[in-house]
Amino acid sequence: MKVAVYHNSHDVRIEERPRPKPGPGEILIKTKACGVCVADTMEWYLSPKAPLVLGHEPTGVVAEVGQGTTKFQVGDRVAVHHHVPCLVCSHCRRGNYTMCATFKSTHIKPGGFSEFFTASAIHVERDILKLPNDISFEIGTLVEPLACVIHGIRQAGIEAGDKVVLIGTGAMGLMFIQALRFWGVRDLVVYELLEWRKQKALEFGAEVVVSPKDELDQEIVRLKKLFGGEKADKVIIAAKDISAMNLGMSLAEKGGTILFFATPHPDEYIKLYPSEIFFNELVIKSSYSADYTDTRRALDLLTWGEVEGNKVITNRYPLEDLSEAILQTSSREGSLKCIISFEGE
Repeated sequence: MKVAVYHNSHDVRIEERPRPKPGPGEILIKTKACGVCVADTMEWYLSPKAPLVLGHEPTGVVAEVGQGTTKFQVGDRVAVHHHVPCLVCSHCRRGNYTMCATFKSTHIKPGGFSEFFTASAIHVERDILKLPNDISFEIGTLVEPLACVIHGIRQAGIEAGDKVVLIGTGAMGLMFIQALRFWGVRDLVVYELLEWRKQKALEFGAEVVVSPKDELDQEIVRLKKLFGGEKADKVIIAAKDISAMNLGMSLAEKGGTILFFATPHPDEYIKLYPSEIFFNELVIKSSYSADYTDTRRALDLLTWGEVEGNKVITNRYPLEDLSEAILQTSSREGSLKCIISFEGE
């Protein structure tokens, strides 16, 4: 089988490897599509681990089942989540599944950017979802990233009626817009610098999309007018730029929550003023990955059309062009979600 082996964003090599065999309780999946994540562009994170096979947003067809596997059958159409929790550790018992050591150590093998991959017995048990017939393999690749959006909404404690600021409208930000509306949010102000992305945000249902003013005091005045006299109850920072994070820290109302959803380089930082956090009772949260409860909600939203997956996917590539797909994802030039398509192979 063909496997795309990552060395760096500019160097992805196609190798031939033996087709894996599923062990007891496992399944073998023939890949049909796999999304390219912004995390796949982070060379500072990936290069020290290279060479490796990336791809954690895959869909496919069950090609073979291991001994004792009864939950899935050959021919089933599935979306596979790459991480699964143990359900019994201290983190899992508190519901913090994404902090579980098992969650972080479990992976599909060798990865979604290969013609076939295996999913372990606990993947089979806990977080492989059958795709409805009316959900394409391409749209199914959005289950994992949309699940991350849903996880972020839950982490921020967003409720119907909240005044929400969203900073950043890449593919994730656009899915936030539609998911927030499903959650009952009607007061939403979206911040974006790129004109073409501002237009996309409007197409995805945002009613107020702006670029921040040069002077922060002026921006706060504008935001209060938009929200009827207050700043935001919840601020979602879905951009990895430090400038976006600095802006977001200033837009929350007293008692508000600021959610860090994107990952900057580990050497980058922002200034925090503890007295401001203290006197205003601000809550600072973060959101990493998604768990098995989020993936099921994500598939529901895609199935119901609450999140329009066909509008999120903009670029399709064969496996041989994975490097180009990664570079396109990192460029922010005219594309939203890039996927690798195996359809027809």
